[in-house]
This record gives sequence, structure tokens and C-alpha cells, in this order.
Amino acid sequence: MNISQESNGELNAIIHLNIQESDYIGTVNKQLTDYRKKTNMPGFRPGNVPMGLIKKKYGSAVLVEEVNKTVSDALNNYLIENKVPVLGNPLLNLEKNKQIDFDTQTEFDFFFDIGLAPEFTLDLADEDLTIPYYTILVDDDEINKAVEDVKVRFGTEEHPENAGETDGLQGFFYKLDADGNRNEGNHGKKSYLKIETIKNVDVKAELLAVTKGGIVTLNLMEAIQDETKVRSLLGLSADETEGLNATWQFEIDEIIHPIDAVLGEELYKKVFPAKEIDSEEAFREALAEDIGKHYTRDSDQQFMADAIAALIKKSAINLPDAFLKRWLLESNQGKITEEQIDNQYENYSQTFKWQLVEGKLREKYGDQLVVKEEEIRGKIGTYFQSIGGGTELTPQIEGIIDQILSSKDEKQRIHNELLDGKFIEFFKNNLKTKPEEVTKEQFFEIASQAK
Repeated sequence: MNISQESNGELNAIIHLNIQESDYIGTVNKQLTDYRKKTNMPGFRPGNVPMGLIKKKYGSAVLVEEVNKTVSDALNNYLIENKVPVLGNPLLNLEKNKQIDFDTQTEFDFFFDIGLAPEFTLDLADEDLTIPYYTILVDDDEINKAVEDVKVRFGTEEHPENAGETDGLQGFFYKLDADGNRNEGNHGKKSYLKIETIKNVDVKAELLAVTKGGIVTLNLMEAIQDETKVRSLLGLSADETEGLNATWQFEIDEIIHPIDAVLGEELYKKVFPAKEIDSEEAFREALAEDIGKHYTRDSDQQFMADAIAALIKKSAINLPDAFLKRWLLESNQGKITEEQIDNQYENYSQTFKWQLVEGKLREKYGDQLVVKEEEIRGKIGTYFQSIGGGTELTPQIEGIIDQILSSKDEKQRIHNELLDGKFIEFFKNNLKTKPEEVTKEQFFEIASQAK
């Protein structure tokens, strides 16, 4: 067997494999001999069918299979042993490959196009490489809303005879048929209706006059005039339409009058049990800090995206674009058109470039950017310990972890989440950052422009 590689333009090459009879004939004959031992044919004892008949029946199929396997193995071994930095997978060269006649040929030539990864440098200490890190400011409106949410969440409730404008009604919704009767076997949809969501004044008046155990007939879309709220009330998904414009009977099971919690040290301790808070000002500061932690995840993700984009741009990576477009088209086998690839190629190319940058970072920094199996298990275990008050992992919990990890998709999701965390920490420690404070609106504008 002879294998050679020749350049075919920048970042493109052709690999030529010359397969001779000696490369495959031994395996072909062995396979045919095995067939002979197992073949039953009228007029011959098992295992004694003439080899000529065996070759006539199976020879071509065995030859094709073995030649293809020889080519595939030889090509893969060549790329690995010679450390050829390929992008995508080799593709048959449509011009150089000739029609093969397996019945008459004993020597075969195969030509493959390959795309080559470019050489590039990566200097994390480059003075021009500065990544913004956005800290999202928490404004007074958000803190005020958080205070009100806490007062509601930790509040109490009363159950009056009649509802007021700020009260809620808990009960069951029963859909009525065209004759105004409940459908047989309908057990109703349990839900909670806030009086303030009702826009129709007549319906609102009827609900305000109802008592516990009372029944109100209404069209929810006409009463609330908000499809999203009606869907939420009835538990309908985005593609469900049945019941949206139906007539319903609402049987009130409970009238609930919420009473907000009062600001004070007792409430502060319930919300932040690990902190000593003795004033409303300190409470608002703690809420702002808590909101800020949620924004930190958004800031980190944007920082990572900006770092990746900057590293790709600084590396000035070129790609064998024509080859990669062809590879994307052939590897997706009819799932995507050539036009779609052309329109989306910029996104594809950024992915290819990031894979190259990521590979170079892994070569240099090793374990810092690798997620290990025990880290994935530990991530899941931490969740169980948090809900169990820091308890030790029991055999039962270990079994649940095994079950979770048996799902490839879930395991990959956790792996990716941990890997993102490692890259964010790595970039923070190894790249020069420029802190910037922005409002929530400014941040979302920045994030939307970066996509």
C-alpha cells in the first residue's frame, strides 16, 4: 500500500491511497473460507461447496467490503500517525477518483480531499487583549419590587365571606358544553384567580359579590382580555387552544385576602437567616446584593462570550472555507441546503475557530480546562446535600446520581455547565479585564448586539 499527500492550495490537501491486492486478499480469502464452512447448497455436503461457487456468490460483496475497510483504516491510521491537523472529515475527491470495476481490477486508487487546521499564535498576555466585565447595577425600582415580593411571600392571609379588589379566589373551573352543561366526567381545573386580573367590570362585580361555595359563569378571554394570563390560569401550553374561548363555571372553594408581612427584624431574619440585619436600609442592601448575584451569572456568560470573540479575532485564524462548506453539506445529508450553509457559515466558522483556540488552550493549560467524572458526580451530590442540610451522600442518593448520569443528554448538560465555569474562571485569571458598571437595560442591549 502506498499513501501520499500533496498540497491543493492553502489549507487544502489531497491524500492518495494506492491499494494493491496483497493489502486485502488474505482477509478476503479468509472470509470466503468462513462462508464455505457455513454454506449449505443442494448437491454438496456442508463445508464442501466448491470455492468457485462461493466466490461467484459472495466474492464481489466480500471484496468491496474489505477494500472499503482497508481504505478507511489506512486513511485514519495515516492521519493519526502523521498527526495531520484535519478539520471535519476527509471527502472523496470527485475529479480524481475513477469508476471502479471490482470484477476486473485488483489494484485500486482512492483520492481524498482534506481541510487543514491553520497554524496560529495565542498570547493571553497581549496588551491589546482587554475584555470588558460588566457589573449590572441594581436600581431602586428593583429593590422596591423585591421588598414588596418579600412582604407578600412571607405574609399571612385571611378568608373573608366576600372578596375585595386585592383578593384572590381559589376553586375549580368546569368547561360547559353548547347547552350550558358541564361535560360528563369533567373533574375541573383547580386554579387561583386574582380579582385584579379581571378587566370586564360586570364579571368583576359578580366575583366581588360571590361567597365561598358560590358559582360564577364566565368566558375567561372576555373577562381577563389577556391570552397569556388565561393560558396560565387553565394550565394550557402555547399550542393548546381548546377552552380559550369557552364558557366556564368557576366554583369558588376559598376566598383569600392576603396580608403583607411587616418590615422589621422578624421578617429580616426569615429572609436572611444567616445575616444580622437591624434596619430597613441594611435589609435593602442585602436584597440588592442578592439580586446582584443573579446578575453575576449573566455577566459571567457575557464575559466568556466576549473573551472567546476577542481571542478568535486576535488569533486571525483562516479556514479552508470551501472545503468546510462542502463537508457541512455532505455530513448533514439533505438536512440543510447549500444556501442555508452560505447564510449561516459565519456562525459555523466561529465555532470551528473556537474549537481550534480551545484545543490550543487545552494543550497548554491541561487540567485547568478539563471536567472530570468525579466533578460531575460532585455537582449533582452538592444539590442533594443543599436540600438535605449538608448531609452525607447515602447509598440511595448515590444510586440516584448513577441514574441521572445514565442519561447522556443530562450528563453532557452538567459537563458543559462545569466547563463553562472553568473557562470563565480561567479567563478571569489569565486575561486583562476592564470593569464596567451598566444598568440592566444597557446590559441587555450589549448582550443583544453581541449575538
